[in-house]
Amino acid sequence: MSPLALGSNLPDLGAPDLKDYDSQTETSLGRAFSVALHEQYDLFYDPTTLSYVRHIGNKIASQTGQDRQFTFYILNDPEVNAFAGPNGVIGIHTGLILAARTEDELASVMAHEIAHVTQRHLSRTFEYQNNVSVTSIASLIAAILIGSQDVSAGIATYMGGMGLNIQQQLKNSRIHENEADYFGIKYLDKAGYNPYAMSDFFGRLEKESQLNEFKAPEILLTHPVTEERLAKAKERAYQLSKDSKRVYHKNSLKLIQLRMKLLLHIDDSYGDKHLDKNEQCYLENLKSLQSTPKKVSSFNIQCLKDATKQYPNNKLYRLLQAQVDSVINPELGHREFTYLEAIYPSDFSIPYLHALALEQNNQIDKAIELLRKATPKFHSQYLMYSELARLFSTQNETKYSYYYNALANYNIGNTSKTLYLVKQAKLLEKDKSSLFFNKLIQLENQASMDQKIAEQKLK
Repeated sequence: MSPLALGSNLPDLGAPDLKDYDSQTETSLGRAFSVALHEQYDLFYDPTTLSYVRHIGNKIASQTGQDRQFTFYILNDPEVNAFAGPNGVIGIHTGLILAARTEDELASVMAHEIAHVTQRHLSRTFEYQNNVSVTSIASLIAAILIGSQDVSAGIATYMGGMGLNIQQQLKNSRIHENEADYFGIKYLDKAGYNPYAMSDFFGRLEKESQLNEFKAPEILLTHPVTEERLAKAKERAYQLSKDSKRVYHKNSLKLIQLRMKLLLHIDDSYGDKHLDKNEQCYLENLKSLQSTPKKVSSFNIQCLKDATKQYPNNKLYRLLQAQVDSVINPELGHREFTYLEAIYPSDFSIPYLHALALEQNNQIDKAIELLRKATPKFHSQYLMYSELARLFSTQNETKYSYYYNALANYNIGNTSKTLYLVKQAKLLEKDKSSLFFNKLIQLENQASMDQKIAEQKLK
């Protein structure tokens, strides 16, 4: 079937017979879903990897034509899977990032999940359930989307057996998968990625699963692959790229995978033997940076400079160089971080790592000031505010530690914890007329309002 024919058969998403929840409910579900991810699942918080994934996601999301804010998380889970939750919350498993062979393949899955959001698949397959809280529904959706094996225990039991009903609704239908492919490939191509990457990646996973009769990748269970679907995806890619002269450049995925394997303690002795000199340089310097205590003699700063010169647009080499220089020559490292912050203002990982380097060199006041100024600029603030809370704790500034921990939790939608932390901070603030106390009151009022909405039942 041609793409035009496929497009003409797409459902009218504005049809009145399709159920949809309102924006307030979607926002509340998204917040509760985010809280469930942070409290019930093992998230991978490496700032460099998170920044890399978010950059890809935001690059693709900017091509959707929708004024919607997406939030991207990484789950520390070896399963090859990804999911789209309520209100633009996208989750990528570490297993999927490690399974991708190119940045285009990783981007293709993210584009597919983003398309599930733009086409409102979750909200339009959601059947309202009376007398069930937003928090309970969000937790159950998380359990189903992430492939938890104990859905029937705990939450589903509490929901009075409703879990099976919602689970059936949430399974991606064939039309939703085709639709997510159709629009996802469009976003992928417009963002500058290889539109064939989606069919290549899913097709390879399908072939590999046929060789493993005991266990198919989780993503093939949640996103069923058929020959017809792959053929449509290839045809869609062909129509978009047949007149293109684009050249797809080498990217940073390999370096990100090296980071992840080191941080997750995944042994890849065979793969390490086949690295090029720049990749080997990155890995060895990263290992030295992770060691305790750090030995200046173990670093090879020259090879990082050479890699940066060869790949001037790959900021991962330069960012690692700034971290290494912060150990060898703190003032030089500080200047390099400041330069990187200026040329990559949308990358939260740079001021975050800069603050860690300042703390390492006993400049905690500067680290605090840096994060205080930088954090409000970013949409996802949880890590940065959490780091601020930790830094204040090391200074025995408990009331400020409570406050920034409250802001961190408010950023992910955890209003109950936010209110508790604000209460603790208020008890420690003696001056009830201070600007700080006023900030606590403002945060308390906003969190209380959001909590009331979240506690409402779905009707």
